[in-house]
Amino acid sequence: MGRKIPTVEEFEVEGDEVIHKPTNATWTAYPGQPEPHLYRQSMLGSVLPNGDDYREHEVTEIALRLLRARLDQ
Repeated sequence: MGRKIPTVEEFEVEGDEVIHKPTNATWTAYPGQPEPHLYRQSMLGSVLPNGDDYREHEVTEIALRLLRARLDQ
């Protein structure tokens, strides 16, 4: 398939964790903190088995925005 542009719909926010579902990359923050203390890359940065290829910086930008936004809810 080639290069994919990430969308917010591809992410799941669970408590203090944001997961990019296609790559399983995960950003985890301490409760009440906007920045992650733990990052698990998983398949981000690699071409996925179905051929999709995500740019790491584009996925990370959305993930960090979602991680900060969870504090506003």
